[in-house]
Amino acid sequence: MNDMTLLFVILLVIAILLRLDFVFYLVYVGVGTYALARWWTARNLPHLNVRRIYTDHAFLGQTVPVSIEIENASWWPIPWLRIDETLSSNLSTGSPLRQVLSLRPREKTSLHYEIVGRQRGFYDLGPALLTTGDLFGFAEAQGRVARPDHLTVYPRVIPLAKVDLKSRSPYGTVKSQERIFADPARVSGKRDYQPGDPLHDIDWKSSAHGARLQVKKYDPAVSLTTVIFLDLNKPEYGTQLSYQASEWGIEIAASLANYLITQRQSVGLASNGSDPLTGAQQWVIPARGGRVHLMKLLEWLARVQLADTSPFSEWLPRAAMDLAWGTTVIVIHPSGDDATCRTLHGLVRAGLNPILIVTEPQYQFGVLRERARRLGFPAHLMTDERDLKRWKVTR
Repeated sequence: MNDMTLLFVILLVIAILLRLDFVFYLVYVGVGTYALARWWTARNLPHLNVRRIYTDHAFLGQTVPVSIEIENASWWPIPWLRIDETLSSNLSTGSPLRQVLSLRPREKTSLHYEIVGRQRGFYDLGPALLTTGDLFGFAEAQGRVARPDHLTVYPRVIPLAKVDLKSRSPYGTVKSQERIFADPARVSGKRDYQPGDPLHDIDWKSSAHGARLQVKKYDPAVSLTTVIFLDLNKPEYGTQLSYQASEWGIEIAASLANYLITQRQSVGLASNGSDPLTGAQQWVIPARGGRVHLMKLLEWLARVQLADTSPFSEWLPRAAMDLAWGTTVIVIHPSGDDATCRTLHGLVRAGLNPILIVTEPQYQFGVLRERARRLGFPAHLMTDERDLKRWKVTR
């Protein structure tokens, strides 16, 4: 028995004992008002339509305006409504939204606030807690916004002008002795015209200067697909630097994917990390080109999390089984241990072009690099942005 019921019972007993009409009147009015308030309040929340209007994808540090649209769909007014919005600490720009308002029948209103994605990830917006009641304080009802909303914050992308990997270029087009097709961007010289040569290959200036037709000679080239393999198996990371190293590996993957697609290359992405949206713990995105594909890669990199999954050296051969000959395989690994090096040597023997990137500090990295060279692939230590900048070569 709540306080109001107890109060009405006491008043009713007093009215019966003293036979006071005024007290009977108070009891009747009080009980009627109390019943109406509870019935009215219970009907408020089911007739509220609440939705968020916002952009559900954002880059790191980008400000995202959010509007909460609230509509009272009933013919009854809502005397007061309090909305409390909850946000992740990586999104909040200050104190969460908390506001009290009233709504007339069929009225619609909007509340506005802004959030900033301070860290890459896949975040829930809300839930928003709704509280309403009557003017007398007789009844109160609470509820939550039923439909979940999410915000994806892309990882940081470091612009790369050109990546210097010498003969092991990660951007997909490498010089080849086998003439697959001629690359018009690689002019190697001139030669005399021969019947059957395309007219667009004729160098008219050299022909006029030498008084005979000259055609351009091109280096043969083959366009190779690149697939980035990112190790996010938690047991393979050090206990102290696991979070920093894994986040840095994700940024490297995002930066390389952005650079490769900017160079009009086909890029794929694979990882043994956990995706909270799909529940996948081992996934491969086939290589494609184009801006739309890049945004798909960045979205997966925004969501993926470090988790206890399959060992990288066991998963990589299965994931790379269907790759075409000559595919460049960029492996981002915390340590580049012996098992990983042996696995990459197997990829070399299978005709692939692996490149190892180590993200955790290694005091004897020179030994690892020499071992990798003997096994047929290059290894690079990249523990922070300064190491990445050493890759950059000004055009």
